[in-house]
Amino acid sequence: MTGFYTPQLPNIRKLFIPDPGYIIADVDLDRADLQVVVWEADDADLKRRLRDGVDMHITNGLEIKRMELPPEEELIPTHPEYPEHAKRYAKQRKFAKAFVHGTNYGGSARTMAINCGLTIREADDAQKRWFATHPGIKRWHDRTEQQLMLDRRVVNPFGFHRIYFDRIDGILPEALAWVPQSTVAIVTNIGLANLDENLPQVEMLLQVHDSVVFQYEKKYDPWIRPQIREQLLVTVPYDDPLVIPVGLEISEVSWGDVAKVPWEV
Repeated sequence: MTGFYTPQLPNIRKLFIPDPGYIIADVDLDRADLQVVVWEADDADLKRRLRDGVDMHITNGLEIKRMELPPEEELIPTHPEYPEHAKRYAKQRKFAKAFVHGTNYGGSARTMAINCGLTIREADDAQKRWFATHPGIKRWHDRTEQQLMLDRRVVNPFGFHRIYFDRIDGILPEALAWVPQSTVAIVTNIGLANLDENLPQVEMLLQVHDSVVFQYEKKYDPWIRPQIREQLLVTVPYDDPLVIPVGLEISEVSWGDVAKVPWEV
């Protein structure tokens, strides 16, 4: 039996090109939804790993599988040992990326079993290990569910709330997801407004959830890079304030050709 032909699809982003003499830039928030989940859980270990730039999917996968973790500094992508660890633990990393995300957002053991190729028993055991290792996640779930039962609403750290009118027993995953997603959208939009008001050299083009696309004249580069970063670092008002890091990619060719560059040159 011959295999199916999979066509090579074009990169649609290459259609978006900067004006002559301009640079097109794409700035994204680093692991934005995860950052909000961790701050909702108020988990000290997960906060520290995010601040240090540790590959969370590897550490999460090894914790769930009860495997020994290598030194955390070696799990930072800039460390020379990181590529070897990423290769060695690729299976655990892939598993954790899907399993932890779905579990954090209220996925049941049955749902995670289907999505991750596990038995329901295996998924249930893995979720119990995850919640036992990071109990703040479960406390966030319980707190959200109690709020829904009290007045059918959920509130994000900026004070915005959403009211649900469906059956309470079926809306917890949706309510859990709304908190980080709405928070990230607000952070992104505040950053957009900051750029528009304070840096007239920047021409806004597009917002894609946790990233913004814009262009500026080449003559302003690299002077303008740290100015852009300053406008996009928005404080999320938790008791332990959260500032989601941002990364920069630029190109003189097209949006599809952007490559990562440092903020400071």
